[in-house]
Amino acid sequence: MGDGIEDDTRDAVRPFLGDPRIRFFDRPKGERHGERLRHEALQDSAAPVVCYLSDDDLLLPGHVRVTIELLEHADVATDLPANVWPDGSIRYFAFDFSRPEFVQLVAEGRTGAGLTGFSHTREAYDRLPFGWRTTPAGTPTDLYMWQQFVTLTGFRGVTSGRLTSLSFPSPLRTEMTDAERVAELELWESRIRDPGFAEELETLTFAAARGATERLKLRSLQLEDDLHRMRNTRWWRARRAVAELKPLRALSARRREGR
Repeated sequence: MGDGIEDDTRDAVRPFLGDPRIRFFDRPKGERHGERLRHEALQDSAAPVVCYLSDDDLLLPGHVRVTIELLEHADVATDLPANVWPDGSIRYFAFDFSRPEFVQLVAEGRTGAGLTGFSHTREAYDRLPFGWRTTPAGTPTDLYMWQQFVTLTGFRGVTSGRLTSLSFPSPLRTEMTDAERVAELELWESRIRDPGFAEELETLTFAAARGATERLKLRSLQLEDDLHRMRNTRWWRARRAVAELKPLRALSARRREGR
């Protein structure tokens, strides 16, 4: 989908247009991120499964095959939620479409992820109240779409335990030039083609899981320290002393009994 592209992008796409599997929609710039243009493209397709790839990310070999398997018993799917950081490390962030707790967070607009690695069936898309539409300012476009899916009756979601896409978030790369970003993608693409990359990726994924666990532990210890300091303040000690006064405890008990 071309959302207000320039001639350099047209030149890059042109060599692939002879492949009958590829359709290219060259459209003027749409509102926000061209969400309505995505809807137009889907209306022109009969594919039973839709997989997304943003222009600054990469899909790994086997991504579509794994996705099709996941969607045999689900409406939407994501691969292992993780991002590539500028230093070359991979960061895992907790998310699972199969768990009601995370689905509720999506419904409330409190969590989400990027477009790359997200997939859905065409059947589920056709049941949405709107499909892709212009997103209100201040709301992530991808989250706005996810919120439609999770409100479907009988919604079924799944998150893979495998990393089959590589996302390079732009907010982490505001100091990088376009040339540096292209070089980063070229480096990772060459690594993907290496026969030993699968083993390398497994090592990186394990390090990501370990790092996430360590950050969670440190955050837990920080919260414990904050709570300990709060309990040692004069206000907390005074509050506790007042609560322990017998007349007040008796009054509180009578109030509870009268409810």
